[in-house]
Amino acid sequence: MSKIQERLKEVFAQPLERGVMANIARKCDVSRPTVTAWFNLPEKVASISRSHAEIICAEYNLNVSPAWLAEGIGPKLLPAGVHHVIAEHTNVEPAPDLKKSRRVPITGSVKGGDDGYLVQDNGIDGWVDYWTSDPQAHALRIKGDSMHPRYRAGEFVIVTPSVEAQPGRDVVVKLTNGKCLLKQLNWMRDDEVQLLSINNGYAPMTISRSEIETIARVAGSVGPDSMVF
Repeated sequence: MSKIQERLKEVFAQPLERGVMANIARKCDVSRPTVTAWFNLPEKVASISRSHAEIICAEYNLNVSPAWLAEGIGPKLLPAGVHHVIAEHTNVEPAPDLKKSRRVPITGSVKGGDDGYLVQDNGIDGWVDYWTSDPQAHALRIKGDSMHPRYRAGEFVIVTPSVEAQPGRDVVVKLTNGKCLLKQLNWMRDDEVQLLSINNGYAPMTISRSEIETIARVAGSVGPDSMVF
């Protein structure tokens, strides 16, 4: 008799109740012959996995350690107050941890001007909650309907200057003459940048790099109810 058979027979009353092996096979997602080998065929198996032992212990409320049952490691009995947790078996990788939201300062408001440039004002106090790790992130409140339907009046765009802007993303472009644009970055070259309008009222703009002071990526937008004081 193998060690695993000794441990299984020690914790399960003999003879086994009808249906025990079939139930273990179903819960552990293994074949019935595999479970038969665990109990009865020493030449076929030397041990079971720790995760299968966890499932068996939890399913039958066994007061034994899965490490002991699977590998004979450590004490047989669980410490007082410790309960089994069934391990989930899946081929799907666990999702990465979500970034925590933080308060992003509101630094002003903007609206689209008749010439396609932003009209800015400053002095709005408050913050919005947003999921970003950019220490320079700030929010701008949208005024008016000139950026509809992409951005609606009262919403906030989140600007993340520390994150490199990529073609296809919305950006806030500050020019050397002090004007600003809220556009979509179409392409970037060594000497020129092409921007597309948020609405269809303006043709694409191709601007010399020498005229651009900064290009800041827009990470997204949040609604008016995201504002906190």
